[in-house]
Amino acid sequence: MPPIVFDVMEARAGSAWLARDGRERQAELLAAVLSRFNHDLRTPLNTVVGWTHLLQQGLVDSSRSQHVAEVLARNTREQTVLLDEFVDDSRAVLGSLRIDPVGLRVEDLVDRAIERAAPIASPRGVSCARRGAAQGAEVEGDERQLPRLVHRLLAAVARRAVAGGVVELSTAVEGGSVLLRIEAPVVAGDWSDAALLDLRVSSFVASLQGAELSIGGAPGQAAIALRLPLRA
Repeated sequence: MPPIVFDVMEARAGSAWLARDGRERQAELLAAVLSRFNHDLRTPLNTVVGWTHLLQQGLVDSSRSQHVAEVLARNTREQTVLLDEFVDDSRAVLGSLRIDPVGLRVEDLVDRAIERAAPIASPRGVSCARRGAAQGAEVEGDERQLPRLVHRLLAAVARRAVAGGVVELSTAVEGGSVLLRIEAPVVAGDWSDAALLDLRVSSFVASLQGAELSIGGAPGQAAIALRLPLRA
């Protein structure tokens, strides 16, 4: 089956693409999520299969047993995370993802996203900077899904950021919501199809939590804005 390609010109236009009625593209989105899951799962799975075969053949020296155990454990964890994300993404597209709103501190969401994005940003010398006036504010969202959503958006920008650049995360309280903006100077070129898929699924996850997601930015600049409801 050929990869799903969304309407590229419309997709690159920004927020209008995110705002479209997802039910028009439900089947295509689910197929794209499945294709992405199938592709991403193969790397850790191939590693586990390869080392297992060597173990069965007695080709691994006893001095390397600890290393092999760590490799198998790490890749098994990666498979578990991928499987969880695939199930959640599919449910989000179908509108059946369960959301249990709780109060979450804005600075905790930002700190956790930065920490988790380090393996993506650090190898290219990309750093993350925090600023804003939402310190101490609590937003309402699912304690599993919302941190993952913020990380996913940060990762999308960090992957496009210029080497040695800075990704800025700013927060501000506006009325009954908190506006989180993620911005960075980016390399030439547009959002990849994989990034667009992440953003599209993220728009469903945000909507289920009463949040609003928009994308934009001037030439050479990526900008993602996530508006989150304040905790009452």
